[in-house]
Amino acid sequence: MLVRGESCTGKTRASFEAIRACLKDWQLVFPKNVRRLLDLLDADALAPRTVLWLNEAQNFLTGTDAEEAAAALHSRLEQPGPVVILGTLWPEYYRTLTATPKPGKDAHPNARALLGQVKPVDVPVSFTATALRDPLVHRDGSLATAVSTSADGRIAQTLAAGPQLVDHYYQATSHSPYGQAVITTAMDARRLGHTSPLPVALLKAAAPGYLTEQQRAAADPDSWFAHALDYARERVKGVVAALEPVANPDGMGALPDVYRLSDYLDHHARTIRCHTFPPDSFWTAARDHAVSTTDLEALAEAADRRGRYRIAADLYQRAADAGGTGALAELAWRRGRAGDLDAAEHLYQQAIDAGDTGALAGLAQLRGRTGDLDGAEPLAQRAADAGDTGPLVELAWRRGEAGDLDGAERLAQRAADTGNINALVRLARRREEDGDLHGAERLAQRAADVGGRDALIRLARARERAGDAEGAKRWRRFGLEANGSPVQPW
Repeated sequence: MLVRGESCTGKTRASFEAIRACLKDWQLVFPKNVRRLLDLLDADALAPRTVLWLNEAQNFLTGTDAEEAAAALHSRLEQPGPVVILGTLWPEYYRTLTATPKPGKDAHPNARALLGQVKPVDVPVSFTATALRDPLVHRDGSLATAVSTSADGRIAQTLAAGPQLVDHYYQATSHSPYGQAVITTAMDARRLGHTSPLPVALLKAAAPGYLTEQQRAAADPDSWFAHALDYARERVKGVVAALEPVANPDGMGALPDVYRLSDYLDHHARTIRCHTFPPDSFWTAARDHAVSTTDLEALAEAADRRGRYRIAADLYQRAADAGGTGALAELAWRRGRAGDLDAAEHLYQQAIDAGDTGALAGLAQLRGRTGDLDGAEPLAQRAADAGDTGPLVELAWRRGEAGDLDGAERLAQRAADTGNINALVRLARRREEDGDLHGAERLAQRAADVGGRDALIRLARARERAGDAEGAKRWRRFGLEANGSPVQPW
């Protein structure tokens, strides 16, 4: 089961009440982090009549070891029960984890498969007017106060002290410019992809870029950051702080020198700062102090999407130096785009040697573009064996453009054997355009044999729209024949 909703809407409380009401005699297990989850599943310690609670499931399904955890959860669901795996998740993380991936860039296949079998239970952002008129609500002092002070029925957020926390962020006190700068650094880091706990060193190095010259000049160099950190850690209403400590996964207490941004401020930042690009100090601090290669790669991608290609390249290089195979492939693509083909091939090969199957596609496409079709073919085949048939389709097209139609057909058939009929359909169209109707029919039949009927019908409709009635008739007939309907030959 998946409970989906925005920050501070009551996902956790709703889940707790549901468990208590429906499964009160069951065991409840709630691992603190992904490593604890994997240890639990590896030890087969999830007994029948157990609820495995993954609160804020994005912490288990994104970042390091996330794909391993998703696969392990999927496997456990296939074993005897009864067992309930219950997670809570923000809608934006759900969209990210379930979105159709770009070719060669599937970062969440196991998480997508896991979430694909779930119909989420959505928690609305606000209570209805009818619910708030319930007499039971007004018998509780805190609920009654929340109802009277909340806009649009958002009492869960008020109860979580969200608005007060936002006000605290904006307050102008003696230390708030520096505290605000530290909090803003954390906001930008989280919204741009830094999912791991935030290092103090990153916050301290980045914060000056968020201050004016006058504010920097007025700061005490020995104490400004300590006061700023105190402000960021101050609990609003005694409930929540902008920066929260991170529990030690292996024992009591908090991890030293790292913090987690409040979910409410994280959500707030994604609205109010969605069009704001951080200062240079942020990117330098991220490059120098981010620890996880996953975080570095995500920040690099965020910079790249915003057109800051040099910043992105620096972050990808830092991630590659730290062992990030995805970063190697990204750097290789950039080197290839810049025309440095030798460097690109070297980087792709490094990524392949490190186990990045996506880099196979990149290197195959690079060799194809440079005319080395023979060198590209084994790489394209290996990429197809790993699940990416795109390079085979592209290589088939390049063989055809070079006049090697037999080679093009051979590669197209390989792609079709693994489920991609695009190259066969494209070649069939080319045969038809060249007047070789027998060859077009032969290729279309092969496409239909591996499930290409819909593609043939779409081609018929395209011909119809273009005014080619005869061509539309041919493609529609063959599409029907592929579905088992008897028709006359072409």
